[in-house]
Amino acid sequence: MITQQSGAFLQEGDVLFLIEVKVESNIYFFSCSIKDVIKMDKRLSEIYFRWEDKIDKDEWYFSNSFESITKDMSAEEAFNYIPNVVDMLLKLDDDYLIWETLYFLISLYNIAETTQIHLSLEDKWNELEEHIRNYDDSFGTPYNELKRYLRIKD
Repeated sequence: MITQQSGAFLQEGDVLFLIEVKVESNIYFFSCSIKDVIKMDKRLSEIYFRWEDKIDKDEWYFSNSFESITKDMSAEEAFNYIPNVVDMLLKLDDDYLIWETLYFLISLYNIAETTQIHLSLEDKWNELEEHIRNYDDSFGTPYNELKRYLRIKD
């Protein structure tokens, strides 16, 4: 008996599906499961779509894009936006993107005019630290600046 299995992700709206196909003795078995419900602000996630092309045309692409999100934010809105950025950081797997996004997080704290650690960040701090630890550049400068800004001791 020959068994083959493959899987693919499919995003439909705010839901990410895992589609799996298993073949046993010429019989196809399909399964579909909800992998993740994406509750992230669409503006933020769109910034990362084809970012390489965009940054080639505008070296200030990330700065300008993040500013387009924050330009009219009040301190309270900036503070309430922090969970979006924390969730995005946990999904990113590129050192440069994590670097830029950490500085965006710091800028949100500056707009919010607080060093109070958002509950979402507090709950995910260890997970975030472990994730960022895999990216040398980001774990260095911007991560340490965030810790210093929030007065988090080692």
